Amino acid sequence: MTYTRPLSTIERYYVSCDSKHHTPCVNQMVVEGTGEIDEKKIRNAVTKASYANPGSRVKLVGHLGFSRWVDSEHSTPLRVIHRNWDGRSNDDADFLLYPLPTRTGPTSEVLLIIAENKYFLIFRTHHGAMDGRGTLHFANDVFRCMRGEDPIGENSNINDMQLAKSLNNHSAATELGPDVAAATGDPIQTDEDNSSPSRWIRQTLPGKHRGLLAKVAIEIARYTRLNGENSVRFQIPVDMRPHKEGLNSTANLTGGIVVKVDANTAESDWNNDIKLQLAEKKEAEIPSFFKILPFHLLNWVPTSIIKSTTDNLVKKRRENSVFRTTGIISNLGLLKVDELSGPGFTATKCYFIPPEFETTALFVVLAGHSEGVEIMMRIPRQLDGGRMQELMDFVIDNIEKSNAESTS
Repeated sequence: MTYTRPLSTIERYYVSCDSKHHTPCVNQMVVEGTGEIDEKKIRNAVTKASYANPGSRVKLVGHLGFSRWVDSEHSTPLRVIHRNWDGRSNDDADFLLYPLPTRTGPTSEVLLIIAENKYFLIFRTHHGAMDGRGTLHFANDVFRCMRGEDPIGENSNINDMQLAKSLNNHSAATELGPDVAAATGDPIQTDEDNSSPSRWIRQTLPGKHRGLLAKVAIEIARYTRLNGENSVRFQIPVDMRPHKEGLNSTANLTGGIVVKVDANTAESDWNNDIKLQLAEKKEAEIPSFFKILPFHLLNWVPTSIIKSTTDNLVKKRRENSVFRTTGIISNLGLLKVDELSGPGFTATKCYFIPPEFETTALFVVLAGHSEGVEIMMRIPRQLDGGRMQELMDFVIDNIEKSNAESTS
């Protein structure tokens, strides 16, 4: 039977953010390594994994509430690019801006970046079609195929709202209260030219770090309060797959919770708050910003209207520097980098570039490996002006200082 999946309301929002030349809501998983990749082998592996995971090659058909994802029957494409890129930012990385058109496809692609003494394999997926964990599942299958193993594939076409409803939690999320300020302060005027309206950077925090999510959140909150802002809260993405044993899917199955950070919040307070919310399955609640009308009715609002509303909201938030949350922090934990290797290629690091959610002031991704943790930050250019690097340095310096004091 041909793979098909109803377009959920949240996915509808992701799709509405698209423009003809840009896909803001995109997952970009980067596997960095050394060796010498055989282009034919990786291309064949991508094709085989794509057919085992039809959710990786879907396109959108239908309109309004009748919209659904269907198997395009076209394999995920591979693009080969020669570029001396370092993977530390989106500088000189125009290949990360290529659109993933939902109506025609492809909604996913794999990039093989050949740099000096290094390879990058980048798995790009439209967030409306796949989420980060779905992208990781697909990438793992590609590497299995490279090694001559059978792909796991996927065994479900459930969407996020169907999964959330199956958890018997149909309530709307608690109202968050007044908007909060951006961690980096007031906006500045920028000349964007034709570049991305946001910028991201990556730095490595060496060593092993327990409770890093709490540490990063608390340090960002401290930095925010240096700018005179006291109300701080973060959205934390949560994978809902573990609620269904044996569920293998590339689909967009991410929920989320919101955690506040007060001036006296300790790591134990942060961790306890998260444990309580997960025990109550808060990640499956309806987002509070959909309370303006019954949730399901948004499926019948044209994407052009949703985009127009979003564009106005983006303009308002970036001009006034007030946002729903201080930022989003996605903690991927310790990734099994050794499983992302194949003949002629040895992976050394894996990390996810933060998506460009245009109404978000800050998006942070944490990805661990055997030698440390990769910390990625993305913010709108109007909130940067060198302040993102300052924030990154503040967070890393204070965590390293705290670790040094605790071991002395």
